[in-house]
Amino acid sequence: MKKLFAILICTLLCVTLLSACGLFEHKHTYGDWISSEDGHFHPYTCGCPQQEVYLIHNYSEDGICELCGYEAQFIFKLNYEETGYELDRVGVGYQGGDVVIPAEYRGLPVVEIGYGAFKSEKKLTSVVIPDSIALISDDAFENQTSLTSVDVGKGVITIGVSAFEGCTSLKTVVMSDATENISAHAFDRCTSLESVTLGKNIKKIGGSAFEECTSLKVITIPASIEELGAWVFYNTNMTDIYFGVPAPGENWSENWNQYLDESVNIHWAEAKE
Repeated sequence: MKKLFAILICTLLCVTLLSACGLFEHKHTYGDWISSEDGHFHPYTCGCPQQEVYLIHNYSEDGICELCGYEAQFIFKLNYEETGYELDRVGVGYQGGDVVIPAEYRGLPVVEIGYGAFKSEKKLTSVVIPDSIALISDDAFENQTSLTSVDVGKGVITIGVSAFEGCTSLKTVVMSDATENISAHAFDRCTSLESVTLGKNIKKIGGSAFEECTSLKVITIPASIEELGAWVFYNTNMTDIYFGVPAPGENWSENWNQYLDESVNIHWAEAKE
């Protein structure tokens, strides 16, 4: 009897250890979960040394976890290549104000801010865009009228159509050397915009990109520019435009300077011999 009891005890211990080591499925209740700082993962430490099992939230469409009730600030979507996540939209936990977009979600980088992701009545005042982001999609921050400044991050290659259109409090925009494409109407109607810093690798600025930026007086466009769209500076109060090229390029719209006031000083780079 003692031998049988010992075997039973040993078996139970082995099952417990194997389960703790991840060889059996963990079945946790709400009480087993520990909230991590960003709320996306709830780590549970099992009996094995230095081993941690991450339990993932199961979000509903509005960003409420169906397992624990956590209200997500952002809702993410795995991209087609399954190499990273898109910040698809804000969830019920989003409150506007000062926002920091995470660089990683569920072990993969966050590489894109999706179409219209921040179309919300809850207004942004500032946003930190991580270096992992390569694309700010169309309409991503449209009409965020309380947003005052944007540093687009060191990884952003493309700023989509109307990405910041109607951000009427936006005063400063800083782009890194990674940024190559500014799409049409990207900063249209940013009436408070006073300062735009372009990286040295900008290749394309789309039509009406800075239309109705009535506070923008001076801009420097680097020698990397290959394409300039129509009416880029339509209905602005520009005083000086500095170009890093000696003349318009062959891929520039013939209407790039249409409606630009004659008083605007256009500064061209000296032609290289």
